[in-house]
Amino acid sequence: MAMKKDQPDLYADWTNLTQDVLFRIDQLLQRLTEGNDLPSLSQVGPLLTATFKPSPDLVIRTVETPAIKPQGALLAYLSTIVDAKQVDQDVAAALISSPAPPDQWDRVPISQAPVKRITTWTDVLQHLAQGWTLIFAPEITWAWGVDTTKFPSRSIGRPQTELTIRGPMDAFTELLTTQMGQLRQRFHDPALTFHPITLGQRQHTDVAVAYLRGLANPALIDQIIQRLKTIDFDGRSNASEIAGLIRDHPQSIFPTIRSTERVDIATRALLEGKAVILVDGDPFILIAPAPLADFYRTAMDYSGAWYDVSFVRVIRLFGWIMGIYLPALYIALTEVNTNLLPPALLILIAGDHAGLPFTPLVEALLMVLVIEVLREAALRLPKALSTTIGTVGAIVVGTAVVKAGLVSPQMIVVITLTALSFYSVPVYDLTGTWRLVNAVMLLASAMLGLYGIIWVTMVVMGFLTDLTSFGTPYFVPFAPFRLTDWRDLFIRQPWTRFRHRLTTARPRDIRTMGHSHNVPPPHLKKGRS
Repeated sequence: MAMKKDQPDLYADWTNLTQDVLFRIDQLLQRLTEGNDLPSLSQVGPLLTATFKPSPDLVIRTVETPAIKPQGALLAYLSTIVDAKQVDQDVAAALISSPAPPDQWDRVPISQAPVKRITTWTDVLQHLAQGWTLIFAPEITWAWGVDTTKFPSRSIGRPQTELTIRGPMDAFTELLTTQMGQLRQRFHDPALTFHPITLGQRQHTDVAVAYLRGLANPALIDQIIQRLKTIDFDGRSNASEIAGLIRDHPQSIFPTIRSTERVDIATRALLEGKAVILVDGDPFILIAPAPLADFYRTAMDYSGAWYDVSFVRVIRLFGWIMGIYLPALYIALTEVNTNLLPPALLILIAGDHAGLPFTPLVEALLMVLVIEVLREAALRLPKALSTTIGTVGAIVVGTAVVKAGLVSPQMIVVITLTALSFYSVPVYDLTGTWRLVNAVMLLASAMLGLYGIIWVTMVVMGFLTDLTSFGTPYFVPFAPFRLTDWRDLFIRQPWTRFRHRLTTARPRDIRTMGHSHNVPPPHLKKGRS
């Protein structure tokens, strides 16, 4: 807001301000935040200093221009997040040589970047914090803003958590603009749409919902956008926290939104009619909807031969069965339902357990605890030591507990196979879920035997059937049963059999994803020698 002529300039000498003047500065800042006007040119510097103090990266400089000599224009920016070369060469140098008056700086370019008019103090602070350079002049009642943002960033690297042997090797970075550019590189199509949203009252996290216009279901996109807009918080540091606030069942142990750092997985999700949520500051993007079957599809599944991929998927299925049921079956058959074991095997197991101080249940829980400690130690140690410590630790501990008479050799084999089976899960988000289910099934088998295993299985199946992911049944194509989606479940059929998209995202266009018409080879006549 412009100060009245008869009101004294309280900020002429910033170094000699009293407590009363500082209080009046706070009042003025509050009025500026609530109003729609900007302060006078002489007040801009002190007010910005009072707002960002102590901030050594706040730069306020005066540039003399031909049109407003000798007072000049005032430049304000944060040196840590702007391109200093662009500010000096494109903005400051252009102002020094520009004869145009300040109200025409948008028509007579003063920078190669677009010039934006900013009319409120709240927008001034917000653009300044985003890396813009703001220009204040005495003859106008607004400020000019130039986008000179240059955040510290790293180059595009290889994925760290979802490794593959074949296929693309680029991963997302933390910058939202770079993430959008990586998707634009894959889609030379104007149908690729980004819906920007700013979340948080203090952190102001930029989020973009990416989808293919005309393919993605509008109801799905509207639902995602509405859920993002209803989030009310100070800020969040990663995409997982945002996912926990917008997913269908926030208290569920099963993830209903998939996160990935691979660009090719996000590309395939867009082609299936799904939405991709990009979060500034996090290299992991979110994919919605994400039924349970999607967590077992990897990028490698679409880079190899169909028969090899199908074999690997069957191995994953057996790995999941072993990880969930092997310890529970061992406990049930050795403690509760011993009559179901062959006598020779029962005598062998009973002989190995003779003289041991703990029951099989306690042995299993003890070894699970050891495995979890080794896993956490391998994650926290430096990379050069984690592999060695994890391998040596597992061998030494396994051998020591057997020789010490604490755990039977059979239990070592069972828990080792279980731990390896858990790590066959392609997406890390599900690893903790299945470990928890395994613990519950272990306790149920110790109390009820095989009936406990069946009971926990039925509860989990019912729970999965009841879950949804943005309106999509979580247990599809099992429940509801959809035969068309089974072609990319346990067996990945050849590409010529992919005639339609999967129905999980309810795409508007379910036409052929891509197949080739088999053209017979040309008939070559035998030539004379």
